[in-house]
Amino acid sequence: DDDPALLEVLKPFIERSGEMSVCTAPSATGALRILAEKSFDAIIVDYDMPEINGIEFLKILRSKGDTTPVIIFTGVGHERTAIEAINFGANFFLQKGEDPQVLFHELCDMVKTAVESKYIGKKLGTSRKILSDIISFSLDPCFAIDREGKVVAWNAAMEQLADTPASDILGKN
Repeated sequence: DDDPALLEVLKPFIERSGEMSVCTAPSATGALRILAEKSFDAIIVDYDMPEINGIEFLKILRSKGDTTPVIIFTGVGHERTAIEAINFGANFFLQKGEDPQVLFHELCDMVKTAVESKYIGKKLGTSRKILSDIISFSLDPCFAIDREGKVVAWNAAMEQLADTPASDILGKN
């Protein structure tokens, strides 16, 4: 954010729970320099900043393959801006308001949700990989389906039994 007063209030408010630590930057350019050296669990960025606005910052991040959750936190509350932010990969869009305490609580909740979603996604992918490996190494015909009923694992013994290669069945209901 380019507002030093907001950064001065926001950092201690978020850090006082002990759950998060905050690194601030007074501009998108400054944030990009920090991100070149350090990674974060989530990024909060203002939309209306000089040089590079929040959407342009988000586009730069995503073009580099950075999937860090991003929350656009702004006084600009146009619906068009929110849609643009989400379309370019923002996880949340929060409009600055009158009551900073309520706003900061909501912002903290968004950060927690975004970070949990990021790590839960990794855990699900890891679980699926482990399950697939177990089934692949089994000598007995085995397969696994996910919650939507799609086949996510199909071993060689199952290929022989069903006379169907895994490539024909994986991902199908």
